[in-house]
Amino acid sequence: MHLKAIDIKERLLGPEDYEVALSVGHLASLYNYDMKLYEQAEQLYLRSIAIGTKLFGEAYSGLEYDYRGLLRVSMEMNKTNQVLRYTRVLEEWRQLRQRSLREGHDASPFTFCVCKVPPEDIYTYVTSLR
Repeated sequence: MHLKAIDIKERLLGPEDYEVALSVGHLASLYNYDMKLYEQAEQLYLRSIAIGTKLFGEAYSGLEYDYRGLLRVSMEMNKTNQVLRYTRVLEEWRQLRQRSLREGHDASPFTFCVCKVPPEDIYTYVTSLR
């Protein structure tokens, strides 16, 4: 079901949309914590991180979950070098995030202005996105 949702979102919104990154991250967590498909989870976390970083920058709050997921995947796969690497990456992200918040920058998908579309124009707007 997650794969189908990702496919639909990619076709409607594009492969590097925020909603796609969320779904990819959720599937990575499912693979990681419930299904123990660590290699697949790792690839999905990396994709989610790439999208989030591109859209919102390296201090984006949502990256924490993906970095924690990668850390767990690395531990479960007994990849000591990767555990050390992602521990360092997570700490660097924390420092960057704290600095960003101190400077008043909130790398969040909800800080931008959304244009309002009147209900009668929604169909026209949505069909023009193709």
